[in-house]
Amino acid sequence: LLRAGSTAAASLLQLNDDVLALIVRQVNVYQQYEIGRMNRRLESIVQMLWRTRVRSVALQDEMFRRSGTNSRQFLAFILALAPYMQRLSCQQLDVRRLRVLSSHTLEGITSLEWLGDGNRRGRVRFVDEDVRLLRRVFPNLRRLKLRSCQITGKYLCDLEFLNELCLDDCQFLESQHFRDLFRQLRLRKFDIMEDCDEVNCCDLADLHLCPTLEHIKIADYHLCMESDITQQLLRLPRLQKLSIYSKNFVFDVLSRIARPSNPPAAGRPIEGFRFSGILHDHERFFRELGNLRQLKRLELHGQVEQEEGGQLQCLEDRMLRQLASQLPELSELHLCGYQLESPLGLLEFVINCRPLRILDITRTRCHGEAFVWSCLGILAKQRWRSQPLELWIRHSDIKAEIVQSPRCLDNVNLIKIDAKQIGPCMDCFSGVLKFSFSR
Repeated sequence: LLRAGSTAAASLLQLNDDVLALIVRQVNVYQQYEIGRMNRRLESIVQMLWRTRVRSVALQDEMFRRSGTNSRQFLAFILALAPYMQRLSCQQLDVRRLRVLSSHTLEGITSLEWLGDGNRRGRVRFVDEDVRLLRRVFPNLRRLKLRSCQITGKYLCDLEFLNELCLDDCQFLESQHFRDLFRQLRLRKFDIMEDCDEVNCCDLADLHLCPTLEHIKIADYHLCMESDITQQLLRLPRLQKLSIYSKNFVFDVLSRIARPSNPPAAGRPIEGFRFSGILHDHERFFRELGNLRQLKRLELHGQVEQEEGGQLQCLEDRMLRQLASQLPELSELHLCGYQLESPLGLLEFVINCRPLRILDITRTRCHGEAFVWSCLGILAKQRWRSQPLELWIRHSDIKAEIVQSPRCLDNVNLIKIDAKQIGPCMDCFSGVLKFSFSR
C-alpha cells in the first residue's frame, strides 16, 4: 500500500503523524520495519511506536516466509528492533534464523520464549549448542521458556542470571544435568510440568540444592521416582506455590502433601489449595483436604461429565458438612461448577468458618434463591461479623435480579451479592493441584 511512487503512498503521506501511527499499528512488527525503511518520516513514526509500545515481541516463521526474508534482512530487522525489546517470543521459528545472531549481543532482552516444533529434524532442531548460543546472544536473560526442543539440559546451568526456567515437552532431558542447574542457578520459578510422561521423566532429587525457589510446577511422576522429593519440596525455605499436574494419581499426590510421612519441623502451613477437573471419588478427596487444617482459601472447579450427558458432578451434603467442620479458618471458598444435593452442606461453611468473606458459587446449582435467604438468616445471627459476606453467583441457578431485591438492598451490611464477578482464572488444563504456602 505504501509502495514508493504510488498514488496510494502519496495520499497516505498527506495524513498527519498520529493518523499514520494508527495505520502502522495494524500490521505486524516486521511489516512496520519494512514501512519504516521507505522514508525518514515513516521511520520516525515506527521508532516512536517501538519506543512506547514494543516491549514484548512475538515472531512467527510465517511473518518472514511470506515476504521471502533472507538472513541478512532478518539480522538487520532484529538489530533495529533490539534497543526497544525486553521480552522476545519465537513461535515455531526456524532455528537457523536464531543462529544468524550468533556473533551479536542483545543485552536488553531479559525474557525469551522458544516455542519449537517437535516434528523438526536434522539441522533445524533446537539442540544443546543452541542453548550455548543463547548465553552469548542474550547475556542478561532472567526468564527462559523452551518448548519442543531436543536438548539434554547440559548447558542450561551456564545461563547464570536465570531466575525463571520453563521446560515444556523437552523429551530428551537427562536427570544428571539437573544437579548443576539447581546448584549454580538462583531460580525463583521452575516449571517442568509438561515435560514428561511415565517413560520420559527426569528425577528431580537435587531440587533441594536451589533454596531460592518460590514457585515450582511439576508432574505427579516426579513424585513417584525412586527418590521421593515430597519432603524436600516442603522444606524449601522460600516456597510459595507448588503446582502438580496429575492425570492418574490425584489422591496419592494430595495425600503426600496434605499429610507427609515426616512433616518438616520448620515447614510453613499450606494456606491455599486449588483444583480443576473431574473426580470420581469426592469423599476420599475431601477426606484428604480435611488434613489441611490451616487452609484459608479453597478453590474447586468442577467440569461437565461428557459420559453422563453433560451433567455437573454432584456433591453430597454430608461431605460438605464434614469438610466445613475441618476447615474453620477458611476466608475464601470457591465452589464452582457443581450440582449440590441441597443448600444445607454449603451453609455449613457460613456457620462454621468465622473468617469467611468470599463465597463463590459460579456455575454451581445450589437450588436457587432459597439458598440466599437461608444464608441471610444465618448471617443475621452472627453479631461478631464485621464485614458483609461476598456472594458471587455468576451463571449459577440464582437469578441476577436478586441483587436489586428489597430484602438484599436492606441487608447490604450482611451480604453483598455480585452477579458479574468473574472468579479466579484456572490453570490452562485440568488435573492441576495447586498449593499456596503462607509467607
